[in-house]
Amino acid sequence: MTVYRNVASLILAVMLLQAASGILSVSTPLALSYMGASSLGVGMVAAVFSAGFMVGAWFAPDIVRQIGHIRAYSAAAAIYAVGILSMALAFDPVAWGIFRLFQGAASAVMFTSAESWIADSTPRSKRGGVMGLYQLMLKVALSCGPLLIVEHAADDIRPFIWGGVLMTLALIPLCATRRAQPVLPDREALTLAGIFRIPPAALMGSIVAGVCNTGVTSQLPLYAKDLQPGAAGASAATLYIAAMIGGTITQWPAGIISDRIDRRFVVATLAAIALGACIALYLTAGKVSFSITVLLSALWGAGALSFYSVSASHATDRTEAGQITQVMSGMLFIWAGGSVLGPLLTGVVADTRAGQPGVFAAVAVGYFALMTANLWRLFVKDRPDAAHRQPFQPVSSTSVVQGKVADDAERPATAD
Repeated sequence: MTVYRNVASLILAVMLLQAASGILSVSTPLALSYMGASSLGVGMVAAVFSAGFMVGAWFAPDIVRQIGHIRAYSAAAAIYAVGILSMALAFDPVAWGIFRLFQGAASAVMFTSAESWIADSTPRSKRGGVMGLYQLMLKVALSCGPLLIVEHAADDIRPFIWGGVLMTLALIPLCATRRAQPVLPDREALTLAGIFRIPPAALMGSIVAGVCNTGVTSQLPLYAKDLQPGAAGASAATLYIAAMIGGTITQWPAGIISDRIDRRFVVATLAAIALGACIALYLTAGKVSFSITVLLSALWGAGALSFYSVSASHATDRTEAGQITQVMSGMLFIWAGGSVLGPLLTGVVADTRAGQPGVFAAVAVGYFALMTANLWRLFVKDRPDAAHRQPFQPVSSTSVVQGKVADDAERPATAD
């Protein structure tokens, strides 16, 4: 229990960050639509956030190394909070694109500061359990954030005030901790060779997670708004929360099963679940009760929001310990690149005659490709033997230090 107490304040800080992010994920698309932005415009703003995160993830280790974890986290949280509150002051899509760019970069710095601190404060023998709890609590926070705005209209500024309040509160737990800050070791720069070391099946998982998952979440509030125009905020929050809960429920069982059978089969199964949910959401849009749509959203989340961790574990199974950091960094940047492209593609689709339901038809192609690629690799490539398989780690696609965590776990413990 002492290990968990040591990192409780850090986990709480990131939970508050995620709760604010959950609010923005729902309120931003709805408000942009209210301002007259097209589905492509909504996607562009989402893509800008991902681009900011991509840049922030690259520079974050250097920033933390130069000014320390607390200063880096605090400065980033302040920038993020100012960006959120500025959205309440300037209801303009172009201005919001600028604000979201800085928010994405700040988010990456905050994750780097907190996660590297958590990893450093946790013994290797307990790290899997601690990181599992960390990922679980983050998904809970991401799901709970939108509950604060279910009754708010699209033109209401209170969701952004709530987001700013939560982001400001995220400063307190980390700044109040009395634990000594860890020293962030030098980072081995990501190279093109690092990306080519990623196993093909895992690489496909990273691409699809970026393009398809981010593409859906950027348009999901608008899909909900079209189904229930009179209760856009409540319906959007409900679908978003349902998807997050679905992903939370399946994350650990999928990981445990993947420790016992080939991970590629697990990824293929999760992709098939996401594929089936997408087809159903496309075919049943406006034709079934909203409660069924909520269940289908949860089913989509169960498949789509769980396979990245399993793909990442497959990548580490086939990577030498000293190369894990580069491979995991490569997966992150491939995901980030896909998350820039995904909202743009789904925005274009949503602006066609296919409308918002067409988004699910479009991303279904990606999930089908992921399922096919993993099954094909399963039958043409041998499974790693037990000596090379690492225990499942519940890695988030927004985690910028998990490669370091995995690499440390492979190194033998040394005497103090």
